[in-house]
Amino acid sequence: MKAFKVCYVSSEVVPFASTSQANGLAYTAKSLTTALKDMDQDVRLMMPKYKSINERKYVLREVIRLREVEIKLGEDSKTANGKTAFLPNSKVHVYFLAMPEYFDRKGFYSDPQNDKDYPDNAERFAIFCRGVLETLKLLYWQPDVIHCSDWATALIPYYLKTLYKDDDFFKHTSTVLTV
Repeated sequence: MKAFKVCYVSSEVVPFASTSQANGLAYTAKSLTTALKDMDQDVRLMMPKYKSINERKYVLREVIRLREVEIKLGEDSKTANGKTAFLPNSKVHVYFLAMPEYFDRKGFYSDPQNDKDYPDNAERFAIFCRGVLETLKLLYWQPDVIHCSDWATALIPYYLKTLYKDDDFFKHTSTVLTV
């Protein structure tokens, strides 16, 4: 049987980023992708590159073809930098989208000083979702399924049905959204 190509997208993945010790989102991302890889599926993870992720500790490396990922949102265009590593103790490839103006902050979703959500969260994760799709194209890796985990990745299915509906690259790609 042919291996499925699964792109798992999450805003949190243990051990890189988790909002609490028992956070289901971050732990599910790790365990599900590891289990899929153990079943010989071609699985890759994508997440934001937060300021708190230690590049030296997790051996993040630049990906030459992902040095300048152009991401459009409305009339604006932003640039991301793609990095990669492996989930520790596994063969699961993880891609990190680095966008300092959006993700080099002390908290993932809110300011730890006042516990208020960042006012630009909608824009931050809308850009991230577009960035995931553009990254896949630059990698020339066409997933059979994009598994979107929680609200921060929920625009990916929408983008595929609207902005990318005529893009042959994603012609055979399905999506799953879990919350």
